[in-house]
Amino acid sequence: MFFLDLENRPIVVPEEDRKLYNLFFASLSMIIGNSIGVSYLFSRTQNVFSRHNNKRNRIINDQSFLGVNFMHWFTKLWFLFGIFAEELMGSAFIINFMLPSLLLIIVLYLDSWKSLILIVKKRRWKIQLLHLLTIGVLTFVLSRIDIVNYKSIDETMLVKNPSIDVPSSIYQYDNNDNYYYDNLIFKMNFVTKTEVGLFNSYNGNIELNDVYRYIKEWEDYVPEMHQSRMSLRLRADKNLPIKYIKQFELKVLTASQLSIIYEIANEDEISSRFFNRELKHRISHSLIKELPMLEGEPPRIPFIDFYNKLKFQDTLSLNISNRIEIENVEVPLNRLSKTLKNHINKSTVIEYIYNDSTTYQDYINVLSAHKIAVRELRNTENYDEIDASIRLNRFSYDKKLYEERNRIRLLYPINITERFE
Repeated sequence: MFFLDLENRPIVVPEEDRKLYNLFFASLSMIIGNSIGVSYLFSRTQNVFSRHNNKRNRIINDQSFLGVNFMHWFTKLWFLFGIFAEELMGSAFIINFMLPSLLLIIVLYLDSWKSLILIVKKRRWKIQLLHLLTIGVLTFVLSRIDIVNYKSIDETMLVKNPSIDVPSSIYQYDNNDNYYYDNLIFKMNFVTKTEVGLFNSYNGNIELNDVYRYIKEWEDYVPEMHQSRMSLRLRADKNLPIKYIKQFELKVLTASQLSIIYEIANEDEISSRFFNRELKHRISHSLIKELPMLEGEPPRIPFIDFYNKLKFQDTLSLNISNRIEIENVEVPLNRLSKTLKNHINKSTVIEYIYNDSTTYQDYINVLSAHKIAVRELRNTENYDEIDASIRLNRFSYDKKLYEERNRIRLLYPINITERFE
C-alpha cells in the first residue's frame, strides 16, 4: 500500500488505514476458507445407490457460488472499481469505499449461516454464536500477520524518494503564474537531525556552490524567448532554519535569477499527487550584505541594490520567529495582514528580521500574510480583473492594460529587505 506521485514523491498510507485494509481482506479470507471447508465436508464421493439429497446439493452449490464465483465477481467489479476510484478521487476515497465494504462482509457471513441453519437444528443459536466468535478471533489474528515486510519496503522507498514536508500557506493565488515551463527544481531537507542537505531534482546530493552551474545549464536548455519567465522552484522542509533558505536564495541571485518559487502544501486530495502549490518571491538584494561568504565560495559579483536606489521615508521592522512582532509589539498571525495594510505604500519598506529560531514555516506564514494584504489593497483598483484579462490575451499586447497593472503594482508594492539579528 505504497504510492508514488508523478514526481516520485512518496505517499505512505497511514498505519491505521492499513490495519483496516488488512482486516477487510482477512475477513474475506476467513469467509472463503469457511466456504471451502463446508464444501469439502459435503462433497465426499457417494456410491451409485446413495439416495439423492437435495439439501446436500444445495449446500454444495451455495458454497461453490460463495467461493469461486464470488471471487471472480469481486475481482472484476468491486476490487477494480476501488483501484479506479482511488486513481481518480485520491487515496482518501478508500476510507469511504471501505464503509460499504463492511456491509459486504456482513452479507457474505450471513450467507454462510444458511448452511449452518440447514445442518444444525439443536442449540443452533449457541453454535452460531460460537462460530461467529471463532471466525472473528481468527480474522483479527490473521489481519495482524504481515506476509510481506511492508515497513522495510517503505523505508527503502523513502530513502530513494525522500518525502519533503513543505510548509503550508494561507495565501494560495500564485498558481496563476504557472506557465508550465520546465522549471528547475532544487530540494532541501534534513540529512540528520542537525545537518541540512541540498539536492537536485533527481535527489542527488549537491553542494551550494553547484547551484550556479545547474542554473546556467538550465538556461542553455530553455529557449531564449521563455527565459524572462523562468523561475526555479525550491522544495524545502518547513522546519529548516531560515538561514539555509536565504543562503540558497543568495546563490540563485548571483546566477542572475531575480525571483524564486517556494513550493507549499497542496490541501486538495486530487491535485496534490501531481503538484504542490506555490508562492513566488522576488529575492531581496539585501542578502548580499547580510550573509557572510562561506568557505570555498567564489567572489561575489557586485549587484546594485534595488532598494538603495529608492528613497524610503519609513522602515517597518518585522521580527519573525515563533511569535511575530512589529516594532517590538506582538501581532497575532490572523491579524497580521490587516496590520500590514496600513504600511504598504511606495514610501515604506518592510524589514524582515530573523533570529536563530526562525524556521522556514515562520517565514512563509509572514510572507503569506504580507501577500494577502497587498492583494486586497490592489483589488480595490480592480487588479485581478486587469491581470486576468492580460493572461487571457497573452499573445496580444494592450498597452493601456499593462500600464494600468504596473501603476497598481507601484501603488501597492511588496518592498522587503531582510536582516539577521
